[in-house]
Amino acid sequence: MPEQTWFLFDLGNTVIRLAYERVLDRICRDAAVNRDELVELWDSAGGYRDLERGSVTFWEFYEFLCDKAGYRGSIRQFQDIWSDFFDGPVPGIEDVLERVRRRYRVAFLSNSNEVHADVIPKRFSALFQPDDRFVYSYRFKVAKPDPEIFHRALEVIGALPQHVVFIDDLIENVVAARDVGLKAFQFRGSEALLKELEAEHLLVTGK
Repeated sequence: MPEQTWFLFDLGNTVIRLAYERVLDRICRDAAVNRDELVELWDSAGGYRDLERGSVTFWEFYEFLCDKAGYRGSIRQFQDIWSDFFDGPVPGIEDVLERVRRRYRVAFLSNSNEVHADVIPKRFSALFQPDDRFVYSYRFKVAKPDPEIFHRALEVIGALPQHVVFIDDLIENVVAARDVGLKAFQFRGSEALLKELEAEHLLVTGK
């Protein structure tokens, strides 16, 4: 039996494909900025990154866009756009989750916000099981790759770092997880991940 007992997956572009450019385009249609200006704004104080860290609420983020980006849509229109951030499961991830669940418990660690935390489990319920755990950054006021979010995730699942395998598409998050003591892999596609897990004897070949 392997030392690890949990798999901790990122969500965006690891389990569920993000429709980042579509959201940017729809916001810009009713704003006074272009795509690149909007991306730059998102990284400033009060923007998207602060939304993920829980430093601002969704309503405050909406007001920020109205003020800084000249966004003219209503809060309801903006929530509809924001809820349309996803393009379905990443190809092959259902097989990955099925095989992982034969041997391990599963949790998800996502840099996320209050709207997406509500949308994801409902819209993609077929990907999840009742005993899965979810760790959303905004609830803990800290986001990947800050080491603190990994410590909080370990508290939620009740596991030591060496008992957890972490999967994320962003290398900076993988490196941060390894620094905390988790066994971590960069997601480059479902088939490639399965091969890596088999090579590391975390999954049995073909099973």
